[in-house]
Amino acid sequence: MSSEFTENDESTSSNDYTKYGITDTPKATVTTAWGKTKTFAGLYPKEWAFVGISLVNILLAVGLTLYSFIHVIQENPQSPDFTFALLLLINASFCLFYVIHGVLREREYELYVLIIAILVVLVYCIVEYAFLNVNGRTTVKLVRMILACVMAPVNIYLAWAVAHDFGYLEFRIVGASEYLQHLYQQASIFSCLLKFDIQVTSSFVLLALKEGVDLDLMEKITLGVGVPYTIAWAILGWVVLKREIRIGALVFAVIGLAKPAYYIYKIVKLYIQVFDVNIHVTSTILYSLLTAGALAILVWIIVMLELKTVFNNFGKGLRERAFDLLATEKTSLLTGRRSRRRY
Repeated sequence: MSSEFTENDESTSSNDYTKYGITDTPKATVTTAWGKTKTFAGLYPKEWAFVGISLVNILLAVGLTLYSFIHVIQENPQSPDFTFALLLLINASFCLFYVIHGVLREREYELYVLIIAILVVLVYCIVEYAFLNVNGRTTVKLVRMILACVMAPVNIYLAWAVAHDFGYLEFRIVGASEYLQHLYQQASIFSCLLKFDIQVTSSFVLLALKEGVDLDLMEKITLGVGVPYTIAWAILGWVVLKREIRIGALVFAVIGLAKPAYYIYKIVKLYIQVFDVNIHVTSTILYSLLTAGALAILVWIIVMLELKTVFNNFGKGLRERAFDLLATEKTSLLTGRRSRRRY
């Protein structure tokens, strides 16, 4: 297929009908500072159904969790329920981001991460209610468990179906080249992992702060800067990916070594404290922290492996085609020549 045909075909398939005298047709895509993105007017019915059901599920979960959160604060702020309520609120915020950003930017892997998050919340709601004593089985927790069991399968199916149909925006960004599409998908995976790393680290830090053991000053400082450090690390990774900065990738990898080092240190320290009769550690917090730590280490390993992949893809045309798209559209230039495309 010639480049002229590809460009003309793409222009014809766009929502630009001004040459026919139609000026009020809503645009399916727009170009922002973050790149090309779909508009709500450009969503398909299946995507609207997914967004609508996801928002209802998240808002219901947040509402019920806030109710429990306020109740726990009044009764016993030191209870593990307080920590898990806060944990659910934090993860609900990430789920909301994955739903909106994942659909508008057609980030397939963000919806897969959303599916994982839904499964984790579902298991938590079931286990929490099943292993509580009679007095702990409140009506709110029962309602939350029932809603999770009913709504989660529907939400998971729609997330998978919507993610499976993605490809329109990818074609608009990198064109019909299968090779560039592969590079773009690898970059999307890396970007998704950076966000998931922030989510996992936030959960780990929250659980570490509530592990039931007195923390020394240095550890409080370490935990205090943990989330800002992770956010800054993720931003560095995103800039390195977008600008294809080779030395920046090496700096990103070296700085990132502090993350698994702390995870391992914390897990080992907690494991030692379990056998200390003078220290009481809440079992629910203990196992949750160990799980979060193991997941955080796993995510970090995958980030490093994916960093190597995207690093090897530097200089192969993805930056000019995808990440410099905003500049090329403003200047009407694409890889050194005039572009006939209109967006």
